[in-house]
Amino acid sequence: MRKLAAVTTIFVIASFAVPLAAAATGGTSTASVTCPLPSGPGSLVVEISDELMLAWDAGRSMAGPVSVALAAGSWDVYLASYDDHSNKTHQAQKHEQWYLEGWSAQAVVFRTATTPDLPESTDIESFFVGSVTNAQPIDQVLAVHAAYPSDEPHSVAPLCAAFYPTGTTPIAPAACPLPTGPGVVNISTELMLAWDADTATAGPVDFALPAGTWDVYLVSYDNHSAKTHQAQTQEQWYLQGWLAGSVVFTTPATADLPEDADYATFFVGSLTTNLAVDQVKAFHAAYPSDQPHSVAPVCAAFMAPGTTPDSTTPATTPGGGGTTPATTPGGGGTTPGGGGTTPATTPGGGGTTPATTPGGGGGDSSSTSETSVAAGLEGNTAQSLQQLPLTGIELETAFAAIVALMFGVLMLRRARLWQGRLERRAARVWRRQLS
Repeated sequence: MRKLAAVTTIFVIASFAVPLAAAATGGTSTASVTCPLPSGPGSLVVEISDELMLAWDAGRSMAGPVSVALAAGSWDVYLASYDDHSNKTHQAQKHEQWYLEGWSAQAVVFRTATTPDLPESTDIESFFVGSVTNAQPIDQVLAVHAAYPSDEPHSVAPLCAAFYPTGTTPIAPAACPLPTGPGVVNISTELMLAWDADTATAGPVDFALPAGTWDVYLVSYDNHSAKTHQAQTQEQWYLQGWLAGSVVFTTPATADLPEDADYATFFVGSLTTNLAVDQVKAFHAAYPSDQPHSVAPVCAAFMAPGTTPDSTTPATTPGGGGTTPATTPGGGGTTPGGGGTTPATTPGGGGTTPATTPGGGGGDSSSTSETSVAAGLEGNTAQSLQQLPLTGIELETAFAAIVALMFGVLMLRRARLWQGRLERRAARVWRRQLS
């Protein structure tokens, strides 16, 4: 009985421990993913692997080699990384990076620069890693985890690579779609994340804006075309104008960037300021949150009332008059319209900084201070959650394993009880036979 209980305990624990261990090491890629890199004239796109490389396992720190036929020449190189972050919402791995080696006749000809870390807010992203020149044809490529060896997995799949003749890449980097001018300021093409205090802001950026009345346009960006199954509903941000380190104004927040668009231009209303500003700073409107809601605050435009910036990207057209018209999906341009009365979305309940009335001291300082302290505490909580090493599913699996262990211990105790009874009964039987 004791042996049976011990075997049962080991079997039950193993059945839970195996999937738990797989989850902790990063597992393998099971989703169907496709390479986001387009082909172009004279280009070569190479499918490498959708299996995760692991920085703590020598056997899984590389992918390939993969046979290719890359002619001698000079190439702009793009690498696409993948990890199923959508199902790892509390994972925090900062070195999901890799590089590519080009081989000819079993000898290394070139080694590309390393990709940046794959952001936790996205499953797939492509990176320009510079140009390479090879004097001889390449017959194989090998992907190598840049963080190996490490005591963390830093799981990443080297999905694919693309080689474009230098200067002919069909991939345009993120950029402000508005024409340059004295009222246009470039802010950042890096994604702000609502669950990370360090990346929930962008700037400050030097920008000279005179006192006056301005129609304000904010441009949002996220590479949604490479995140086809992402669903983030608060990709929103707002802008503050500063003078000598003090807040002069805070704009209303943008609407959410639609999942079917990479760019959108939002008219967030008009403001009047009695003070000039010398800097602007962008804030994620959803911070703090337990979701990333990734969005880049690409640029902003301050236009004289009644004028609009030209843009060739998808845009939103305000639907109301007044100083804070609504932001509703439109098309073709960013022209303030009339006939609506819905106010614009403003940072408020749940945001870190309430909108303040433009034109003076930036609102009630005591109220702002209390809001900032509360937001900081919530941000710390969000950061703690983000640093959890296991996801919800993995924690449930661990709990089930603990329950199984307790069950096994109970079975062992019961086995000892029954063994004692059997031994006493056997002793009585022997005594009767001897008597």
